[in-house]
Amino acid sequence: MALSRATSTLLASLSCSTANGAQHTHVLIKETDASATLRKVRLIAPSGDWIAFNPDKGRGRAGQMSALLATGPAHDHHRACDCVVVVNRGDHLTVLYVDLKSGNPKGYAGQFKSTKQFVRYVLGLADEFHGLKWSKVDERYVVLFGGRPSPLNKRTTVPRARTLGPSRPDRAAKREVHDGAALFLKELLV
Repeated sequence: MALSRATSTLLASLSCSTANGAQHTHVLIKETDASATLRKVRLIAPSGDWIAFNPDKGRGRAGQMSALLATGPAHDHHRACDCVVVVNRGDHLTVLYVDLKSGNPKGYAGQFKSTKQFVRYVLGLADEFHGLKWSKVDERYVVLFGGRPSPLNKRTTVPRARTLGPSRPDRAAKREVHDGAALFLKELLV
């Protein structure tokens, strides 16, 4: 399956893309902090019109993804979550913000808010310069926390029926997972 023109345009505007629905069937979310116990989660996704990127990877002193996300003393409010998945369903866009937290999930609201503003900037540029508009943009915020090793190396083959629903940066949906867990993307979008 090929990406739509709109999704391809969004993909081309990001230098920190990690996966897309035309080439991948999963998104690997990694935490780079050496002290973290939740280091890696994999989202299993079907082929489709979606992209994933790591806004944290695009940050740094120079702001590799954008100078708007540069870090340092003058930019301490510029933070980013661990992964963003953008799913395009025609004229309806769903943006899923994901952050991994070891142990007690806290301190994620600022990361989500900063990343949300960057995504809105990218969507605004897509509209202004490419005429891309979506009738509806849903934003979902999910904190995956925990990090203990899985007692059994098993995963369900059918997505759980648990509904997360719409959320806000300061009231993100939370889900405890084991380090190395595999989740279905569909579970986080319902």
